Amino acid sequence: MPLGRPNVEWLDARGRIEGLLGASKYRKDLEVAEQARLALERRMPLLLDTLQSRNVRHMVLARDCFHQIGEPAVTFLSDVAAHGDTGRRQDAVHLLGEVGLPSVLPALRDALRDRDPGVRLIAVRSLAKVATSESDDALESALRDRDEAVRLAAMKALTKRGRKL
Repeated sequence: MPLGRPNVEWLDARGRIEGLLGASKYRKDLEVAEQARLALERRMPLLLDTLQSRNVRHMVLARDCFHQIGEPAVTFLSDVAAHGDTGRRQDAVHLLGEVGLPSVLPALRDALRDRDPGVRLIAVRSLAKVATSESDDALESALRDRDEAVRLAAMKALTKRGRKL
């Protein structure tokens, strides 16, 4: 951990994602934190590509970055979830659940209608992370999915929340 005020420009110029993530959490100077968050926001396509590497450390770092970016990540990830190839749609839907904001619900509801059962399954798991009555309603709709794994995941999520089926 660096001592003193993070140098966001230096971190950004050298592509130090981990340093930018740490700087985005810097509470002694909220302007520095915001500059770092904006630098991460500009790198969202790269962060999404990082998930394809399947390097666990990089995947966790990318997930944490999207969580820290917050609301702007929802718009970016929602677009990818709607228009990307299957692997990118799966990654985007997973990350929407990790962001966990109520604003992810429309994209996750749309993902429940995806042609790929893997995307629908991940959408159910992501909805389970967003505890609202709207997410419960979406999970209930997944109980009617044509894929058994999706139906079982929805049942498990609703049961965990104490919903009677």
